[in-house]
Amino acid sequence: MPLLSILEPKEAKRFDSPPAYTKQERLVNFQLPPALKRSVSHMKEDVSKVCFLIQYAYFKTNARFYSQAKFRKRDITYACNLVGCNEVDISTYNSKTCNKHRIKLLEYRGWRQFNENHRPILVAFAEKQASHQSEPRLILKGLVDLCWDNQITVPSYELLTKIITEAFNTTEHALLSRIDQALSGAHRQKLNALLDPGHLSGNRRMPPITSFKKIEQSIKPGKVAESIKAAQIFKEYYGGLEIVYDSADLSDQATRFYAKWLEKADYQQITQFRDTTKSYLYVLAFIKDQCFQRQDALVKTFIKTVTAAIHSIKSKLKEHEESTKKERNEALQKLNDSHKSYMSFAKAVIDVVGSQHSGPNEKYYRIEELVHEFGGISKEDEERLNELDEYLSKESRNQAYYDLMDKEAARLQRRVSRIISFLTFDRETSESNLIDAIEYLSETDFEVFDDAPVDFLSGPELKVVFRNGEILPSLYRSLLYFEMAKAFKGGRLNLAHSYEYRAIQSYLLDENYWAKNRHDILKQTGLHHFADGDQYLETLKETLHEKYDSVNSRINETGNEYFYLNRHGQPSIRTPSIDTKDKEFISDALSASGYIPILDVLWEVNSATRFTDCLKHHSNKNVKMKPKEEVFLAGIIGKGCNIGISKLSKISTGIKEHLLHNAVNWHFSLENLHEVNNKLVETIGHLGLANNYLARPAILHSSSDGRKVNVSVDALHANYSFKYFGKDQGVTLYTFIDERQAIFHSTVFSASDREAAYVLDGLMNNNVTPNQIHSTDTHGYTEKIFGASHMLGVDFAPRLKDLSRQRIYAFSAKKTFKKKGYVLLPSRTIKRNLILKNWDDILRFMATIKMRHSTASQLFKRLSSYSSNHPLYEALQEFGRIIKSQFILAYYDDVALRQQIQKQLNRVELSNKFSHAVFFDNDQEFQDGEVEDQQLSAVCQTIIQNSIILWNYMYLSKMVLEAKDKEQKQQIIDSVSHGSVITWKHVNLRGEYNFTRKAANDALFDFQRIKALRV
Repeated sequence: MPLLSILEPKEAKRFDSPPAYTKQERLVNFQLPPALKRSVSHMKEDVSKVCFLIQYAYFKTNARFYSQAKFRKRDITYACNLVGCNEVDISTYNSKTCNKHRIKLLEYRGWRQFNENHRPILVAFAEKQASHQSEPRLILKGLVDLCWDNQITVPSYELLTKIITEAFNTTEHALLSRIDQALSGAHRQKLNALLDPGHLSGNRRMPPITSFKKIEQSIKPGKVAESIKAAQIFKEYYGGLEIVYDSADLSDQATRFYAKWLEKADYQQITQFRDTTKSYLYVLAFIKDQCFQRQDALVKTFIKTVTAAIHSIKSKLKEHEESTKKERNEALQKLNDSHKSYMSFAKAVIDVVGSQHSGPNEKYYRIEELVHEFGGISKEDEERLNELDEYLSKESRNQAYYDLMDKEAARLQRRVSRIISFLTFDRETSESNLIDAIEYLSETDFEVFDDAPVDFLSGPELKVVFRNGEILPSLYRSLLYFEMAKAFKGGRLNLAHSYEYRAIQSYLLDENYWAKNRHDILKQTGLHHFADGDQYLETLKETLHEKYDSVNSRINETGNEYFYLNRHGQPSIRTPSIDTKDKEFISDALSASGYIPILDVLWEVNSATRFTDCLKHHSNKNVKMKPKEEVFLAGIIGKGCNIGISKLSKISTGIKEHLLHNAVNWHFSLENLHEVNNKLVETIGHLGLANNYLARPAILHSSSDGRKVNVSVDALHANYSFKYFGKDQGVTLYTFIDERQAIFHSTVFSASDREAAYVLDGLMNNNVTPNQIHSTDTHGYTEKIFGASHMLGVDFAPRLKDLSRQRIYAFSAKKTFKKKGYVLLPSRTIKRNLILKNWDDILRFMATIKMRHSTASQLFKRLSSYSSNHPLYEALQEFGRIIKSQFILAYYDDVALRQQIQKQLNRVELSNKFSHAVFFDNDQEFQDGEVEDQQLSAVCQTIIQNSIILWNYMYLSKMVLEAKDKEQKQQIIDSVSHGSVITWKHVNLRGEYNFTRKAANDALFDFQRIKALRV
């Protein structure tokens, strides 16, 4: 079996070559620690000193050793200068001395040379990833990271490729074997029927089952009925094959991979396999994927329908309140007048009784007159008072709200009852009170009688659902539907067959697998430093309390000039503005040579980076013939500029529509497009001008932020928001950018989702240069994110709103710090026992993310839905409070950190404006309803942005190279470092107009003939 082609030949050669240092990198990596300096000083021969120094630098950078034949000439010269000798003949560096030096370096750093004993840990990781059909490049990177985490030297590219290739072959063979054994004759017959040639669509023959590829996004009753009909087909197939799925043990990731292939394929491709079991695998995956996706889509339809009903009720309630406002005010005014009359009456009676000038009889007759005078008014006021009392009684019970809910019930019933009947609920992980009520409605065909389960209702709801001792059926159903919608979002109601609405435990690594392999998993994921929770918390305690001491000491000694107490006595901080001189230099310099078409930008950048090489065929194992570069570039522009593939092919020359559609279909996967973007980010990272933006040379600071984008078609994940979308609906486009202004990740999700859940997805998808610091605004922050990012090795540094109101914590009581006269004090002590009790679950949670078993957003969305009732939620939040406290203390203390956070957030805000400009066509609204299609467009948009940024860097670098002298060169470098390369006014995104005068005989119309036409 041939090896997988994971890297392009040039990349593979670079993988096995020593690092190519810049001047600054060489300065850092050739710096020997004192202990090794002494060792070098005792060496007799200069060649030994030079080669030892080079081996140290290469090992420090790449965790590998290289033969002296691969040593770079510049590094040899630099090492000679450091040692203080003339050029040496490195061929005299014998193998015995070389091995001795390598052993010394390994011992010094506590590392081990890779050998066959270490192979199993790499194989286990590769097989786990291959079973999920992870992209081979990601597995390669994961293996390199695994070597670093376990302090094992990195093997050669060939050996790692062999391990990955064997992993794919082994796992697929085992999967096919399990399926083959589980399939009965009846199963095979059913699957063969699904592989029927079907009808001819254009030039492609499509099996009937593939006509259901697209999932309906509308919530109109007719469309929902069609969705349920299609979902029923897949539900029945899945149910009939469930025993096969149990045996196959096909992960969600692998299911999507195989299903996606079948979606793209035609009949000939589906039936091309010699082994029919492989054809069955793709069909089985497609059935499962469609079954799960359609259950999720129907839940979203249900939630969206119920939400629309709630909004309708609230709107009508508001209208009702407005319409009755005048009556209420009049009634209250009359009551007030009556109150005054009664007060006057009472005062008059009191005056009569207390009169010293009247006798008893006179007083009696006078009081009788007063009573007669006020009697009529009192009766009228009594009626008015009774009406008002009844109104207030209803208001206290929200009666008007429930009355409207009752009226809305019939319409809601027609829209959601079939969805409820169709869904397959997971009784074990769902709230039994709700399941009992749902099952009751299913059994009674949605009729409601007095014996209906009511335990899911709250106290106030119980009072209104019964009237005169009898249950109100329509109101009961509405209350159940409203509670179900909350329960779906809150993790209290889960599905058995779903991607998005399962219990949290089903997304984590299997409990038995975790218990059995905990030690190895922690080593594989680099989490072994956290294995001993008690010891790690003790370390954090020392660090946190030292931070309390140092920060408060600076405040008390007036060493922090920006700190002050506000008028409420709360701690506050001032941050001086950032210098933005020369900010127009870059834009003016780039515009000096006129406009450049976007296609020329992409051509230039692709010529430099070969990013189109990353657009591999969807199959991981088979190498296919690739389309031409111009076809790929057309696809990126069509998707990224929102023009559309069909429209672009029609308005372009040199591009055939069917070739463009085929290229996008088979090569434009999210994984491939992310690899394209990674290639651009990596290239930017190698540029001197880009690295000149780093505040600290060895630390990369990044940030993320979202912008709202309208959706012009029906989309289940899109939401209405008048503030952002007017009367339309839309989604959030979330972008990540680093200090070098490279946009390393983007994604799309529902506008109602909290941005914080997606922060770690971006950090996990940064496969080029790991971030050490990451910033967001308050929308991207939660205390759980602090804890999780810390375990990923990232310092989370958000810009928090109302900082003085943020609570900080410590391991000791508040009074301990107060006695020392500190200003910044903890709100309370950390619940150490809560964290330790759930420490193993926290590690399992993080290992799930690190192993890419589930995405961070999947886990956080489900975990957050449980709120404070879930022990893991509470423990991870409590752990995050430790890290958050450290950050807030540092934020108060470090003005440079505050300025850097602000500067980095400014960059991501500018990139959002850039994104808006690139996505110019079709009113800048998404034209696709499915979230994956929107994500494809978003990544293509990011590729265009990064291509422009890289082109800008190349142009500015050319200016530096062509500078007349060192002074001018430095002026350009300084001006660039004070500006931003996120500028696009010099790029023509919309194409060019051809004003070349046509010849007379080229005119489309003969106007004289048209003018003579009589009709």
